[in-house]
Order: sequence, then structure tokens, then C-alpha cells
Amino acid sequence: MLTKLHPFVAILALLSACRASPTPLAPSPLPASTSSAIPSPSTTHSPGRFANLEDITVYFEEHGEGMPLVLIHGGTGSADDWANQIEEFSRHYRVITFDCRGQGRTTDAQAPLSYHLMAEDTLRLMDYLQVQSAHIVGWSDGGIIGIDLASHHPDRVLALVAYGANISLDGVQESVIAYIRDSSLTDLQNDQGAEYLRLSPDPAHLPVIVEKLRTLWLTEPNFTQEELAAIRVPTLIIDGQKEEVVRPDHAAEIAAAIPGAELALLPNVGHYALWQQPAEWNRVVLDFLALH
Repeated sequence: MLTKLHPFVAILALLSACRASPTPLAPSPLPASTSSAIPSPSTTHSPGRFANLEDITVYFEEHGEGMPLVLIHGGTGSADDWANQIEEFSRHYRVITFDCRGQGRTTDAQAPLSYHLMAEDTLRLMDYLQVQSAHIVGWSDGGIIGIDLASHHPDRVLALVAYGANISLDGVQESVIAYIRDSSLTDLQNDQGAEYLRLSPDPAHLPVIVEKLRTLWLTEPNFTQEELAAIRVPTLIIDGQKEEVVRPDHAAEIAAAIPGAELALLPNVGHYALWQQPAEWNRVVLDFLALH
């Protein structure tokens, strides 16, 4: 995961703690050049609502007014991950955040997880909220879901911003793949489960959702060059120059595969820039969206 192969488990433990703890964290066991600068996001935001969407009950929040803007969180996360963005973004847009299928406060169903299924969940929520089209901003897994939306439902996407996403397994750093593949289920739960245990209506379901996520991460995404070349939605591919999860050069590959896509690489940050440097992250995203 890292340019120097520090244990991936330490990154994930820190990430989980950031999401779960409203108080400052103890110093990271990793060097400052890797993940120790990740701050704890604020947890002060309005309570949300629930929507029954076919086989799942989805937790969502709405903030602000104007053109719809949908924020899609990363794997094992929740709408809470956007705490550093909601206040500023909602000054300009009707911001919609939600917990993806089987994560956060949203229930799971029998179906295996796939990025396309979660993209369809996003559309069902948009339909529920009577949103015909929206700006889509996704982080990590959320960015992959956004790319799927732009590919299959371009009429529903005004513009796409994908941060820290990958379009194939080859885009993920080998140490990350090895960690996901070789870790025990117990270790994965310990590393990734804090957010789920804090928010889920069914905490005992954690082993199931973690195994589903492991399968997802080891088998998807698999976008073809033809699928990416067919995207005509205004797109910004953005990442940190010190990206720890995907290959640092992978963002440029994604941008090159999507016609007209813009590329922005933020200095001195990695996969968690929306927490590490939220002011700069927000500025880059809002500047792009203002043009579309």
C-alpha cells in the first residue's frame, strides 16, 4: 500500500479509529510521511432519515439547497466520512450523503456486493428523492461507484469527481492486495470494523459484510477500455501524490482512459486527503464543479 512497505494493518487501524473517535488520536505508529497526519473528522452534522429501497433500508442525509450533489463514501465507511465537506459544499449545493449497502446504518441483503449494484442503489435513492441528475463526488470505493454511474447512466450525472479510485485490480498496490487476501477474517474485522460496530443496526453481521467486502476488493472493478472511452460526463480524476492504496500513477491512467477527463494531483497527501487537507481538497473539487 505504501511506497515503503509499512504494515497496511496500521493504516487501516488508524483509519478506523479516525472514523470512530470524536477526540484526538494518539500518535500514529507510522512515520509522519505516511498516515500520521490523518485527523479525526468532525461528527457534528444533522441527523438523517431512512428510505426503504427494494431489498435494503438506506440511511441518508440532505444539507443545503440548489443543484444536487451526491457524495459517496469509501469502503467500510459512512456518510460521516464527509463531515469536513458538508458545511462548505452545502453553501452551494443540495448535498446528499448516504451509507452504502451493508455499511454504516444501511442494511444488507442476500446479494453479494458489487460496484454496479451500489451504483444502482445510488440511482434508487436519487429516484426516491426525485433527483433527475446530480453532481457525483466519490472517494475510493465511492469513486468507483461514480465511474460506474457515469458509464451506465450518463444522463443522471452532471459531472463526476473521483478521488483515490481504481479501474482495475492492477491499479491497487500489491501490498494492499496481499493484506486483503491473506489476513484472517478476525484481523479484517478488528482493523475495519469500528465504523460498522458504531453505526450498524446489526453489529453481529460484521463478519458477513467484511467477507463480502474482501471478495469485492479482490475481484472488482473490471472496467474495460471501451466502457471508459464511452464516458462523456465532465470528469475530474483526483488523487494525492503520496497515495497509499492505489498505485501513485494510476490516476493518470484513469484520466487518460476517459475522454476529456481532467487530472489533479494534490501534493503532500495520500488516500485520506479529504481529512488531511480538507480546505485544499474542497477548493479543488468545488472549482471543478462550478464550471459544470
